[in-house]
Amino acid sequence: MNKKSSKYLFIFTTLIISVGLLNSGCFKVSKGFLRKDKSESRGSKEDRMNTLEEKVEILSYSLGSLTTENYELRKNFSELEAVKSQLNKEYTQIKDTQAALEKTQASNKTARNRLKGELAKTKVSLEKIKQQLAEMELEKNSLKAKLEMLEATNEKTTKTEEVVDEAANIETEKNDFEQNRKNLIKETQENRKNTLVQELLNKAIGLYREESFEDAIAKWEEVLVLDPSKLEAKFNIEIAQDRIKEKQIQKDLEKTHIQKNR
Repeated sequence: MNKKSSKYLFIFTTLIISVGLLNSGCFKVSKGFLRKDKSESRGSKEDRMNTLEEKVEILSYSLGSLTTENYELRKNFSELEAVKSQLNKEYTQIKDTQAALEKTQASNKTARNRLKGELAKTKVSLEKIKQQLAEMELEKNSLKAKLEMLEATNEKTTKTEEVVDEAANIETEKNDFEQNRKNLIKETQENRKNTLVQELLNKAIGLYREESFEDAIAKWEEVLVLDPSKLEAKFNIEIAQDRIKEKQIQKDLEKTHIQKNR
């Protein structure tokens, strides 16, 4: 109940008292003016006055009770508004945290899918290399059988030397192929490592901008494990540690300020 309602209640109460006075018979309206009723006895007048006083007291008590109830209702309403505001604030914080977690989860899922795709490609390449090696081994065995046949039939030395040279060339080609296979595997692993390092660096920068300094430091430390030559990660870790110290100092100053104000 607001102030306007209280005002109307007071007017309503006054009207009730006035009607009670008019109905009590204390005054009569006759010939355009009020005159005192001479036929009433003094005792009856006092009884009516006492009755009116009791009614006025009851109305006054009721009005006071309504005023007290109005105050309590306003107080409870204010408390409920404060609780509602706090709950809305906590709900917003929870929603923001949930959104951040979902974003991080989606990013991690994308990175895992990319790595799985690269791993599948690498496996396919290795299978091809194994197949080629098997074919080379078969060809080598075939040439070896030819050499044995040539030796058994005592073919000319020149022809035998040619076959030997051919076998040597095949062996050289096999060695070259094996070296190429190793280089391909090494290059693939290096590309995967560089991709992972770059993703970790991007995540660390994002966390640093969100002021999640501890998480950013963890990502940069992972970068250094994969590639110790990334000096920028070490430099960024030092900067993030300084920011953590600054935040802690700021919190301590705010805490001290609050305690002083109390």
